Amino acid sequence: MTDPRIGAFARLASGDSEPVRIVSGQNTKLTRVAHGITYDAGRDEIFASEPLASSVVAFRGGASGEAAPLAVIQGPKTRLHQPWGLQVDDLHKELVVADFATSSILTYAWDANGDVAPKRVIRGPETGMRGLSGLAVDPERNLIVGATFLGGKRGSRAAGPYSNSFGWGGGNGGLFIFDRTAQGNVAPRGVIAGPHTGIIAAAQVVVYGGKIFATIDNTKYMPPYDLGGYLPRQGCKGPPLPPLMMGSADNFVGVWNITDNGDVRPMAIILGPATQLVAPAGIAINPKAGELYITDGGVNGAFTFLVPQFFSLAAK
Repeated sequence: MTDPRIGAFARLASGDSEPVRIVSGQNTKLTRVAHGITYDAGRDEIFASEPLASSVVAFRGGASGEAAPLAVIQGPKTRLHQPWGLQVDDLHKELVVADFATSSILTYAWDANGDVAPKRVIRGPETGMRGLSGLAVDPERNLIVGATFLGGKRGSRAAGPYSNSFGWGGGNGGLFIFDRTAQGNVAPRGVIAGPHTGIIAAAQVVVYGGKIFATIDNTKYMPPYDLGGYLPRQGCKGPPLPPLMMGSADNFVGVWNITDNGDVRPMAIILGPATQLVAPAGIAINPKAGELYITDGGVNGAFTFLVPQFFSLAAK
């Protein structure tokens, strides 16, 4: 959490392995935490979201050491506040970013740099999104999937079992599916949410073969400050306490069809104590090797699961 860096490891690395390369240092413009990292194979570039700096930085794929970014998207025109998940759409030459603070999906030109305005923005009450954390693009089906931590009415304790009065901490999140070119205050074409989904708070997503792969982090998180980060949370009567983070036995990795809509159970799942997952967040896939990769902030580690059957599941 206090060592801003991007580490690259051998694919078969295991245990207490050292990274092959590390990108870190003042010139990288990496801050305390990057909530989203994506690799663009089409142009061999790495993108990282920086919620504390309201920016997105891009590096060459082989970057190492105190490398300066190839591009920095930052400034008032960008409409970035707390960017989290992000993905490059090589087919349409676009970079799509999820903003947690504004629950917005922002689309930029893939070579955007500086204080540039987004090409399209999906935002507003009709979207149903709150606490947008993860994002994936399906360029072949022209769809975008957003993952949310939150649901229900802001400030309502009825929003979910892990909700709280300051509107953070999970509760009835879900997976929201939009047309790729949608913009403005628009309703999603599909929402995967409800008790049968098992989703309290969805973290990150990837899409492959008409399926959504998602990390479901139903962890209770209570920050010491309000969403703006300036005032102690509501009801605080003394010095703010450190953030409270508690792992949940209900955390899992789930797979859904991108055409699913409503309270739909996952078609495949990774769950239970044998997984060693505590607070799963980042997700990436390697269909050729049948592997699924998960990062977990609860244990400060990364996990590889061999699940070739997940990639052969029939999509609707």
